[in-house]
Amino acid sequence: MPRINIRKHDQFVVRVDRLAADWASFKQRRDAAKEAYCAAFCERVQALFNDVRSGVQWQNTAWNFFEVSGRQRQEDAYTRTIAWLMDPAGAHGLRDTFLRAFLEKAGKLVPAGTLECRVTVKRRIPGSGEVDIEVAGPRWRLIVENKVDCQEGHRQTEKYATYYEKFYKLNENLFLVFLTRLGGRPQSSHFTPMSYRDLRLVIELLRPAPGAGIFLQQFIQNIYRLEG
Repeated sequence: MPRINIRKHDQFVVRVDRLAADWASFKQRRDAAKEAYCAAFCERVQALFNDVRSGVQWQNTAWNFFEVSGRQRQEDAYTRTIAWLMDPAGAHGLRDTFLRAFLEKAGKLVPAGTLECRVTVKRRIPGSGEVDIEVAGPRWRLIVENKVDCQEGHRQTEKYATYYEKFYKLNENLFLVFLTRLGGRPQSSHFTPMSYRDLRLVIELLRPAPGAGIFLQQFIQNIYRLEG
């Protein structure tokens, strides 16, 4: 074999030997690191079990505003939340999106001027009590009577319908909604029944501001409980 070929062959063998040595060293370091990681993981698992055996108390860190404040079934808390969502100027960032979707879900034609409305909670009606929510727009009104656990009072919705009918035309610029847990029928045929499930379906489609989104998720959780 020519001398030049022998030299190239020897160089090639040396390079292969170095490559094999590097691979063996790498594999050794990798296996050692793997063993160390497994050992550390096992130590953490063992420490976890030791904490459980020693009586460490585990807590659910999830919380809900309505539960913390004791308002899971408080009618006023729900009424004020719904009214807040209906207000186009509310900090929820929805403008009139919820109001329009609520009207559509109730089977109402959405009137003009939903961005110009004024929302009132517990609106006093002379001689007839007070409606839970009144949304006043240009030449139209939306009235929402909300019931969570209690029943409708004697001729309550009939009195409200009679009072508002003096000023607005029914089904044209006066929208009356009777909101209850299960969508029960009101005494007045002029009120449209709506359930909390209908309300939840409207809220679940909303895209509020980040902070408001957390609150609405908690509101939805409580509505699920009402549905049950």
